[in-house]
Amino acid sequence: MEQVETSKGNGKARSLGRQGKDKQEAVLKSTVLKERMSQLVKLKTAADEASQNLNDAIKAAAEKSGFLASVVRKVVVAKAGEDFDGKKREVEQLEIAFEAVE
Repeated sequence: MEQVETSKGNGKARSLGRQGKDKQEAVLKSTVLKERMSQLVKLKTAADEASQNLNDAIKAAAEKSGFLASVVRKVVVAKAGEDFDGKKREVEQLEIAFEAVE
């Protein structure tokens, strides 16, 4: 397999593919990809299903609570992340800003 180079229009050739710390192109090992493809496809399918389940659960919670689905999603993402307090402060400031311009 031949490594192809492409240009972005700036006169500089750019290699395709990963490079090591020494800036040399990595040796492509397609057998590794072939061996792991089944596992990777299963994980992608599971991730898609989990994403759909999350979307359905957020929509159901929004409908029952009366909140917008986008609000429920933002709270879930903030709660699941590491910066819940930061997001909460941001929302409090947004509320003050909206009240100021009414």
